[in-house]
Amino acid sequence: MSTPGLSNLPSQDHAHTVQFYGDDGSLFHELNRYIGSALLNGSSAIIIATEGHLDSLAHTLKRRGVSITAAVTEGRYIALPAPELLSKFIVDGVPDPALFSEVVGEVINRAAEASRAEDHRVVAFGEMVALLWAEGQTEAALKVEKLWNELAKKHSFALHCAYPIPEFCRDQDEESLMKICAEHTGDVRDGVLHTFASEAGSSADRLQEEVRALAEINWQQREEPFKLFVANVQDYAIFMLDLEGRVMTWNLGAERIKGYTSSEIIGQHFSRFYPEDVRSTKPQQLLDRATREGHVEDEGWRVRKDGSHFWARVTITAVNDQNGTIIGFGKVTRDLNEQKRTETALRRSEERSRLFIEAVQDYAIFMLDPEGRVSTWNTGAERIKGYKASEIIGQHFSRFYPEEDIRAGKPAWELEVAAREGRFEDEDWRVRKDGSRFWANVIITPVRDHSGTLIAFSKVTRDTTNRMLAQKSLEDSQRKLRESERSLRELSLHLLRTQDEERRRIGREIHDSLGQYLSVLKMKLDSIRSSAAEEIGECSNIAEECVKEVRTISYLLYPPMLEELGLKSAIPWYLDGFTKRSGINTRFEIPDDFERLSRDAELVLFRVLQESLTNIQRHSGSTTADIKIYCADKTVTLQVTDHGKGMPATIVEQGNQDWMGSLGVGLRGMSERLRQLGGALDISSTESGTDVRATVPLQRPTRALLPRTDIRGGDCPVGP
Repeated sequence: MSTPGLSNLPSQDHAHTVQFYGDDGSLFHELNRYIGSALLNGSSAIIIATEGHLDSLAHTLKRRGVSITAAVTEGRYIALPAPELLSKFIVDGVPDPALFSEVVGEVINRAAEASRAEDHRVVAFGEMVALLWAEGQTEAALKVEKLWNELAKKHSFALHCAYPIPEFCRDQDEESLMKICAEHTGDVRDGVLHTFASEAGSSADRLQEEVRALAEINWQQREEPFKLFVANVQDYAIFMLDLEGRVMTWNLGAERIKGYTSSEIIGQHFSRFYPEDVRSTKPQQLLDRATREGHVEDEGWRVRKDGSHFWARVTITAVNDQNGTIIGFGKVTRDLNEQKRTETALRRSEERSRLFIEAVQDYAIFMLDPEGRVSTWNTGAERIKGYKASEIIGQHFSRFYPEEDIRAGKPAWELEVAAREGRFEDEDWRVRKDGSRFWANVIITPVRDHSGTLIAFSKVTRDTTNRMLAQKSLEDSQRKLRESERSLRELSLHLLRTQDEERRRIGREIHDSLGQYLSVLKMKLDSIRSSAAEEIGECSNIAEECVKEVRTISYLLYPPMLEELGLKSAIPWYLDGFTKRSGINTRFEIPDDFERLSRDAELVLFRVLQESLTNIQRHSGSTTADIKIYCADKTVTLQVTDHGKGMPATIVEQGNQDWMGSLGVGLRGMSERLRQLGGALDISSTESGTDVRATVPLQRPTRALLPRTDIRGGDCPVGP
């Protein structure tokens, strides 16, 4: 009896149906009706299939409008991978009835509880038996079919199984097919259910015939696209030969490559594709080898219809029927003419490169095998190292190294580094054939084949002795220049110190001698002012001005207050006089606990202050100047800032460089003195003013400079 499809099965009956399908499309078409209708009606569905079929079925159902997500949430859609479920009840290759009942029964119970249908209907689709059948475990597959039927006595569900048709296209499959049918209530063909019980054996017989017919159709459907594919391939000539070597089939690739149309060549012997000198022997030799060995491959020249030659790679394969009898040959030919031209061009290029390398004379370019033995030699290598090719090829390259390098294992180490890092470069002494040494630049590069296996090393050596000697001469000249510069610095420092000493001496002499004389002269003039004329009074005023000027000059040359009291007292005194002389207002900041520095540090900072204020007065146009002394990071800094027109950038850059910059001689000398003390002079300038900073390391003064104070540690000198 025939009924419309699976979706119309009576819900109260246990149905165990089977479907033999040729392609997945027909399977999913039936499952879409079977599973989709059940889910839309509120029933539950169990899917036990391969991962691919699980995903494809879910997409098919979604396209129909079935909400898989909602069904899964409700517990009405249970998807299980067939291989995983099989592993839970297969023991030693045999299905265990108790485990099957426990594992599968539990799944059916869950689905029945979640079903919204009045009769708690459950439908199932299973591929476990199909997987076992495909693996050749036919007995296990039939056992699982029986276990499903046994389970149906305890649980209410409808089951649908599916088998691919190709599994039953052989004569010996007839008995197995009948056994499968015996375990099912009916089969589905073209959407129609055929029940086995009512039709007895006739239905199974018709099923067998239809399965065979479907298998044949399926094979033809698979074979036809393949034939079309072969016929339309254009990059390969693919055709059949009969046992005598006559052409039986012809594809587009054969027509394109060889130039014959199918009507021109079918029935002709394939020997016409070979050059005349081998036409009578080689074609038959290839067929004989293919007959003995199953297939044969060959490369060589072949002939087109127009008589032109091309380089071809040919494979001839013997074709056997079901009984193993050879019925012909398949022949595949590929045109390698372009590849042949490329290989020829590559060989010519390699030959030109070889000739070029051999002709190079300024570089020693040669190859080493993986152990380090010389395998090639060029003209440059002969010129630089002194060996002829016949003398050195096959010898180890370590002979180019001095004895001390050989003992240290340097040659082997260089190859090891090159192989590990992909390159090695070195400059060192090397040895010529005559024993003389030369300074060489060496580059070693590993050479690997397409699989990454080390096959050789390339080595390039250049004689750089002259360059090395020139470099050494330059370094000697630079060293002498540095020594001369150091001597000049020392001389400069000596001159600056001598200048300071001379200033101090002159200042003291002016103060102690000339100043005293002028003072006595003023006193005498004052004593006779009352009795002398007006001229004597003017002489007295002039003498007083001379005394002041002499005192000022002597203090400027070397202020005694600096030596006696230090910067904290000497700077305010100097700033007071500077303001009176220049009209520039100054402001001075210094820590209250600032104490004495070393004599050299105090003197150089005071000189920087003098030079900075002189430059402000002469060049900046500023009406104010800020002076600040502060301590930080074990250094003392004097900062002099004005608000004038600034200095040109080029002068500032040069002033911040070495002592040979473009500043005035005074500041340049101070920069050198600061450098000698380990300090630095930094000048920055903008359109709104200039900032000069002199920094010296904190140095403890000798006790001779501090008759009244103690020396304390810390970042800045402090008072008692």
